Amino acid sequence: MFNDALKSLKEGKPILIFDADDREGESDMVIASQFITRDIVRTMRKDGGGLICTTLKYDDATKFNLPYIEDLYKNCLNMDKSILRSDDLKYDKNSTFSITINSRDTFTGIPDIDRAKTIKHLAEFLDKIEKNPDNSSEFGRIFRTPGHIHLLIANEGYFKNRRGHTELSTYMMDSAGLIPSATIVEMLSDSGYSMKMDESESYARMHGYSFVTGDEIIEQWRETQ
Repeated sequence: MFNDALKSLKEGKPILIFDADDREGESDMVIASQFITRDIVRTMRKDGGGLICTTLKYDDATKFNLPYIEDLYKNCLNMDKSILRSDDLKYDKNSTFSITINSRDTFTGIPDIDRAKTIKHLAEFLDKIEKNPDNSSEFGRIFRTPGHIHLLIANEGYFKNRRGHTELSTYMMDSAGLIPSATIVEMLSDSGYSMKMDESESYARMHGYSFVTGDEIIEQWRETQ
C-alpha cells in the first residue's frame, strides 16, 4: 500500500491516509501541493468536508522564521494564558498549526480557484528556498496574513515526537521526491463524526484512490533510520 500511495502521489492523484485507532482515528485526503487544482480543492471541500490545510517541513519553516501558532500566541496574547493549555488535548500533546495565508494574487482568497492559487504559490516558494535559502525573504512579497489557507509545520525529525497527519503526509511527499508540502483535509461522515476506517477505505475504493495507514508509513520511516 505504501508504494502504491507513493506512485499515486507522483502521478498527481489524491490518496487517503488513516492515522491510527489510538490517535484521531481519522482519514485525511492528501495530495502533493504542487499538483493542487481548483477541482481538487472542490473535491476536498465537498467530499472531505474538514479543514483544508497545507503542510511544510520543519526545516523549511525555519528558513523564513515561520512560527507555530501556539508559540506566537504565548508571546503576543495579552490575556489569561490558561487559554493555551493543551494538556487536555484528546489525541496529542500539541497541534502543528501555524499562521493562515493568502497569495497576494487572489481576491478574497476563499473560492476554490483562490485557495488553489495560494497553495500552488506556496509549493513554488518552498521549491525555491529548497534550492536557494536566500529566496526566503520573498515570503512577504508573495503572501499576506491572515488568509484562508491554514499552514501546518511537521515536527522536526518527523515521527520522533509526533505522528499526526501533518507528519505522515509531509513525509510521504519527501519519500516521493516531491516538493515537501501536502494539502490535506479530514474526511467527515454524514453521521456527524469523522469517517471510520472502513468508511474511508470504501470511499477510496469507489474513487480509485490509494489508501495507506500511519503504521505502514512509520514502519517505512523506521527502516530508513
